[in-house]
Amino acid sequence: MKTFFTHFYAFTFLLLISFSVKGQSIEQTLKGKVFDQATHEPIMGATILIKNSNPAIGTSTDENGNFVISNLPVGRHNLQISFVGYETILTQVMVTSGKEVVIEIALKEDVTVLNEVVVKASLQKERPLNTMAIVSARSFSVEETSRYAGGMNDPARMVSAYAGVTTGNLQDNSIIVRGNAPQGVQWRLEDVEIPTPHHFSGGNVAGGGIVTLFNNQVLGNSDFLSGAFPAEYGSATAAIFDMKLRTGNTSKREHTAQIGVLGIDFTSEGPFSKTGESSYLFNYRYSTFGLLGDLDVIPSKQRLKYQDLSFKLNFPTQRMGTFSFWGIGGTDNTSKKAETNPAEWKIDFDRIENKWETYLGATGISHRIKTGKNSFLQSNLVLSGVNTTIITKRIADDLQNFTPDMDLKNITGTFTFGTTLNHRFSSKTTFKTGITHKQLFYKYDLSSTQDHNLPLTYAQLIDDKGTTNMSEIFAQMQYNLSPSMVINTGLYTGYFDLSNEFVIEPRLGFQWNFLPKHSLNLGYGKHSRPEAINIYMLKINEQQPNKNLKLSKAHHFIVGHDWRLNSNLRLKTELYYQHIYDVPGEANSSYSLINFKQDYALHKTLINNTIGRNFGIDITLERFLNNNYYYLLTASLFDTKYKAGDNVWHNTRYNKNYVLNALFGKEFFFKNNSRVFDVNARISVTGGERYSPIIENKSIDNKMIINDESRAFEKSFPTLIYADLTLNYRINHRKSSSVFSFQMKNILGAPIYEGHNYNFQNQQIELSKSTLVIPNLSYKIEF
Repeated sequence: MKTFFTHFYAFTFLLLISFSVKGQSIEQTLKGKVFDQATHEPIMGATILIKNSNPAIGTSTDENGNFVISNLPVGRHNLQISFVGYETILTQVMVTSGKEVVIEIALKEDVTVLNEVVVKASLQKERPLNTMAIVSARSFSVEETSRYAGGMNDPARMVSAYAGVTTGNLQDNSIIVRGNAPQGVQWRLEDVEIPTPHHFSGGNVAGGGIVTLFNNQVLGNSDFLSGAFPAEYGSATAAIFDMKLRTGNTSKREHTAQIGVLGIDFTSEGPFSKTGESSYLFNYRYSTFGLLGDLDVIPSKQRLKYQDLSFKLNFPTQRMGTFSFWGIGGTDNTSKKAETNPAEWKIDFDRIENKWETYLGATGISHRIKTGKNSFLQSNLVLSGVNTTIITKRIADDLQNFTPDMDLKNITGTFTFGTTLNHRFSSKTTFKTGITHKQLFYKYDLSSTQDHNLPLTYAQLIDDKGTTNMSEIFAQMQYNLSPSMVINTGLYTGYFDLSNEFVIEPRLGFQWNFLPKHSLNLGYGKHSRPEAINIYMLKINEQQPNKNLKLSKAHHFIVGHDWRLNSNLRLKTELYYQHIYDVPGEANSSYSLINFKQDYALHKTLINNTIGRNFGIDITLERFLNNNYYYLLTASLFDTKYKAGDNVWHNTRYNKNYVLNALFGKEFFFKNNSRVFDVNARISVTGGERYSPIIENKSIDNKMIINDESRAFEKSFPTLIYADLTLNYRINHRKSSSVFSFQMKNILGAPIYEGHNYNFQNQQIELSKSTLVIPNLSYKIEF
């Protein structure tokens, strides 16, 4: 640890020295496209103005909706985009010397006045890209993933600062949204559901991992939805990440290289030719946590290695629309040797040897084509899958041999075809409908020990392969009842072949701007999701008792109020209630998948016997980045309960009751904006995860933790208070830019509570806790 802080102080000293470098007037190109939000039709003649520029800087779009502003000084700028009959918007861009700034602007047709210029300019960076999402939804930018303290360039970690969201554990990036288990979060890429895109996915928590495969060098602005989703979203009950890949630069080849404590990565983008509009974008990243171990930052003997690749190839045509070929993929590898000296055994994990390999990816072809002046068709053909091998062994009491503990070989994949039609009937009415068919294939082989005190319990639990199907159809409409009222109605239907179940799920959203600075939002949705495929394939006495489990379901009810205090500051409050039902659980027991964390060797007969209720309030006070600083304050109070086979109401595992976040950031510009230094900090306070009381005498006798499940999740771990810090220093050169970054998660070294273990050395039950400080020191060059 001392070695690491020596490097940090050297890094800070270099920053201070570089402040004295003589500044230069440096310029860059800003370009992009302006289009209609509903139809994606390019808007010709839209005006783009750099606010507060003197002399005035601006331009207008051509017949294809494109614009270019050359020789724009580096620094942060506010853009005003306007056109007759459309709402005028403000957006921010950070112009740097290393790469051209390429943006896409969607304008919404104004329903109040047509044939006049309507100016309603305000920063609305939180507005979701999906216009049908008007409650419990917001967009986030690529810049935020690297700027927000604690984000670690990871969208999953970044959104944990939002109201209603809390982290599962600092060791992984799982998130708990409004009290729901992390496995209920769905990830989508380019409008298609994909497997949970995390390295070492499910290692500690189903739905979590170390870091996502997404590199912020290739991401575009994306949406995060936390409840009452529009009808186009199915198979999710907790939250949705609707991720987008950006399109590569169509006129200039540009590159980014980065090296840091966590690894290296390289990004390249540009046109395929100088005459066409086709472009490529790709990123490769190789990372290892081994260096952190060498610096004594992470004491674990487990070394985690991963690599990933992301790409998008874009091919616009004159008459056949636009084709995109895209993909993400990653590999994970780790292993650990067992401790052979019994005197060094403290917990049972010390005598475990393991090996983990995972291959994960998704690749697809997307096609968008205009089918009329006011409509377009979007189609996707996607293949995604996961291949995981986990082998664990336990050193025997004779210290000479190993006994098998678990042997998992899992291959799951999905062929997905979907097509969606968007049509605008008028400035007041927009319609969207689509159909998706998924063919799921799987090969699952699992053998595991059920009781380490009984060696003969090692047996094969699952040995199955096959295919199943899921079909989805949705339709949704947005209608502007008046200039201040909008209503979204929708219907989702789905059929899951494995359980032979058909679901019909209505969705509703309503927004009323009842005062100039106030809006009321209402939302409702019925939602459902299947379980992981291994739950259905479990074999007990040569039978598969879980194969006919129904989908887990939930009703979401939301009431929200938005108060725009000024053009840069808003206060948002949301009240929510979720009624959960048909969740699988064990008969005559408190066990239920509503509390699921991770159990590869799950060996239980389940029925749909669990109901639950989540309710709470989310409060957000957010000042958007303006005049070089921002802050975000969020508070969530909630309660989550469930009733399973024992017919008793219990706390859920994830009933943390409260979470508070405070984020602040400040930018400092030097030398004609050629130097930018930003400081970002975060402090979070969250209730502890719950656990069932331990039967101490029985646990000591059996040398393993035995919980009193009749009192499920009565107790909780202590409150977690942690702080994060992010420092970025950018140097804009003539033809390139350099960025020095320092990110540290849990900078104060708050303890992490991992559960209870039997201590072989003192033969007592102990609360297992550790201090995990995650630092990342990196250097990036853009050219």
